[in-house]
Order: sequence, then structure tokens, then C-alpha cells
Amino acid sequence: MILKYNKSDGTAVALALQDKPVTIGRSPKADIVLEDERASRLHCGIRLIDDEYHIKDLASKNGTYLNDSRIEAEVIKVGDKIRVGGTVITVEKEGSQGTTTALNDVQEAMKGGKGYDTILKEIVKGS
Repeated sequence: MILKYNKSDGTAVALALQDKPVTIGRSPKADIVLEDERASRLHCGIRLIDDEYHIKDLASKNGTYLNDSRIEAEVIKVGDKIRVGGTVITVEKEGSQGTTTALNDVQEAMKGGKGYDTILKEIVKGS
């Protein structure tokens, strides 16, 4: 799974979850450092337990939200949205492309001589 969010300056960030725990917060010691006044220093953490990623609020002042519900601890899944302060972090499938990247890849393939039908067949075959 991949966590995706935008920094306060609009820069997109993606982090692939691994076996090691991940902390999220304002502290420079956090694995994901958020420039968000409403985030606690160490706001929440994510860790792998029995092949599932679990998110846990670390006694944050403003709470951790999963799909708009305040949580203490929950399992996260692809498609979930985590809110820490004013920052929204989306949980995506590893290897999934954003729309812009996918469109750019199709345009490059067409420039390289591939036809639209061939590209569609490759997309369907790869699914």
C-alpha cells in the first residue's frame, strides 16, 4: 500500500508502506512530517500486524480520522482517507498510477507508434 498526500506547498508525496512502523506528525522525528498546526508532534502511527496495516491515534489533541470517523485504532484498506489535522492522506494500491501519469504513458506510447487499440488491449491484458 502507498500513502499519498500533498505538502503545504502543494508538492505531492507518496510513501510505500513496508514492514517497519510509520509515525505521522509535526515532529522532525516522525517518519511523515506534516507542516500542519493541527497535527500533534507524533499524531498517529501505522504498523503491519498479521498482514494488515493498522493505524492508531497516539493520544493526539485533535484526533485521527479514517473516512471522516474519529478513530483510536483501525485497519486501513485501499481507498481509505486518513485525516491528520487538515492534511488528508489517501491509501492507494501499490503500483497504481495517477490519472496524469497514465495519460502521459498513453501519449508516449502513441508517439512511439502504438495505436489506440493496441494500448487498450495491453491495459486489459495487464489487469
